[in-house]
Amino acid sequence: CSTSEPVFETNEPPLTQRLTFTAYIAAVIGAGSGLLGVLAARTPLDDLLGARPEVFVCFAVLVAAAELRPMAWLSPGDGGEVTASWTFAFALLLLAPPIAGALVMFITCAVAEAWDRKPVIKVVFNASQTALSLLVGVGIFRLFADPLSLQRGEGVSALWVLGALVSAGVAFVLNSILTCIAMALHQQVSVVKIVSDAIGVNLGMDGMLLSLAPIAVVVSIESLFLLPLLLVTIWVIFRSSSIALRNRHEATHDLLTAIPNRRYFLERSVVALGEDPGIVRPYALLHIDLDGFKGINDRLGHHYGDLVLKEVASRLVSGKRPTDLVARLGGDEFAVLLANVGDPESATTAAERVLNSLCEPIVIDGVPLAVGASIGVALHPTHGDEISDLLNKADLAMYEAKTAGRGVHVFHEELQSTGVGRLSLMADLAAAIDQDQLYLVYQPKVDLAMNAPVGVEALLRWQHPTRGLVLPGRFMPYVEQTDLINVVTEHVLRTSLAQVRAWSDEGIEIPVAVNLSARSCHDLRLPDKVAALLAAFDVPSRLLQLEITENALMADPHRAALVLASLRRMGVGIAIDDFGTGYSSLVNLRSLELDAIKIDKSFVIPMIERNEEASIVRSIIELAHNLGLRTIAEGVENLECVEALRSLGCDEIQGYVVSTPLRAAQLATFLERGAEHLFASTTQGSFE
Repeated sequence: CSTSEPVFETNEPPLTQRLTFTAYIAAVIGAGSGLLGVLAARTPLDDLLGARPEVFVCFAVLVAAAELRPMAWLSPGDGGEVTASWTFAFALLLLAPPIAGALVMFITCAVAEAWDRKPVIKVVFNASQTALSLLVGVGIFRLFADPLSLQRGEGVSALWVLGALVSAGVAFVLNSILTCIAMALHQQVSVVKIVSDAIGVNLGMDGMLLSLAPIAVVVSIESLFLLPLLLVTIWVIFRSSSIALRNRHEATHDLLTAIPNRRYFLERSVVALGEDPGIVRPYALLHIDLDGFKGINDRLGHHYGDLVLKEVASRLVSGKRPTDLVARLGGDEFAVLLANVGDPESATTAAERVLNSLCEPIVIDGVPLAVGASIGVALHPTHGDEISDLLNKADLAMYEAKTAGRGVHVFHEELQSTGVGRLSLMADLAAAIDQDQLYLVYQPKVDLAMNAPVGVEALLRWQHPTRGLVLPGRFMPYVEQTDLINVVTEHVLRTSLAQVRAWSDEGIEIPVAVNLSARSCHDLRLPDKVAALLAAFDVPSRLLQLEITENALMADPHRAALVLASLRRMGVGIAIDDFGTGYSSLVNLRSLELDAIKIDKSFVIPMIERNEEASIVRSIIELAHNLGLRTIAEGVENLECVEALRSLGCDEIQGYVVSTPLRAAQLATFLERGAEHLFASTTQGSFE
């Protein structure tokens, strides 16, 4: 059949829906099969092949060949098939008693469906509704003229032609309606929408094919030798229609993953949200952004990245219901529109199922790749009526999920007033450097043995003209996935070294630590860039330390080792940041040329009250010292923690017990206060 077929899935719909659907399927099967039976009983066996048996057999063979070798097409919505079997089947109805042509079509359709190993109920339904449509069509023909008049030598009349066209159109429309009603009942969606979509896609080609049926009858009665010429015409129609349908599909689908693209998603979502003006249907919009995808592209190449995107799309499609819509918005972003999901709890549960399916490792060429995701959720009509508004709010929620590390986050109004959408934020950031909106603050680090400041960590801040102060956790996770990371990294390095030069000119010599992203520590060009900046500001390499997160190092240890070794040969210090939260091993630590390990604050802050964290901190300090590395504890907030770390042999600390991050102009004041004021207050105000 030329329309999309009803979907039979294992998940059982509600009882009333199942009963209605089952009753409809049974009615169509009963009507089609019953009408075939009645006509078969009333038609003499000798009359089945009509007056021209050789012509009948020829068309019967063409019906079977066309039905068994359909042309697949992909509409913007659902996939289906187009076949010329209808042309030859309708021609059979004009060459012999109706039962003969309908029976041939019933049998060939059933065989083709069974050959594809489709469920028995689907085989019988599709064969029955096809036969029923053809029989109703030929019945309409009889209102205009006798279909078999040509075989009696009568000429082609205007009524005969009109009857053939009208009846062919009725058969086509009825076939579409019967199939689409089954789909609508099963999916609980609008019949009108599905029918209009199916007919709109198929009308052009099916109309041309069906209009050739009466011509095929006239030609075959005149001479079967002329029929091959007509078959060439049918092939040309097939070929041109195939190209047109494929072009239409490519315009609305992502070429890489073959799922709908942003354009189609927006169009279909508008239709879905406003499908029934008098009825407000709940929907949940999931905005999905992959975590770490940029690193896969950078380390393994775009070939692996493309395979990952295909697998992600496949997992999303395989898990959706017939009423849901999945699309690739672009890059590593996807969207899912969930029908009949309107409360936060249900939407969160669905989003977590999606997240769990994506977190399963993707194995490509024997290489397991871990791909996580952050998902933002917006609800219709709770959060808006327009798809553009819902997408924007889902983007805000997704951004919040990524920065908070929660995986799934549902939009709430506070995000609208205080949050910054990722897309608008990235657009603003591109101009922020040139407009001096980005600046650095410096948090002192204190040596516990000397009880004196021994360095500072440079921390990035963004004074947004309308959003106010934006901390790096709000924008750096996304910057790290774009080429902006190179610009931001160079800006931070340049500004830090310029400040070190300025302090040196004032007689203050203090090392500065700068955080590096995963992409930066895998960039083989980084050592040359750092060397050039050190030379430009005439800063000794010993006054620069680079901090790299544990997970960034472990993402590609070999490449990171090459970069870090080059930096160490220059005399630049290297420290692992947030140690204890990643997946490094002793083997990896030994292979990397490091100077220090920074103990993550998630272990330091609770270590006074929890023995487990205290044991972890002790183990990290012992491990570092055994490897010849210094230890730096982050997030130290009180004197009790200071003394505990001192007793464990920790080398350095930083945190609010020492000082909040300071502007460059305030650091000299801090240093002049002397050692006796280092831990004077844990509540001193920030100079930011």
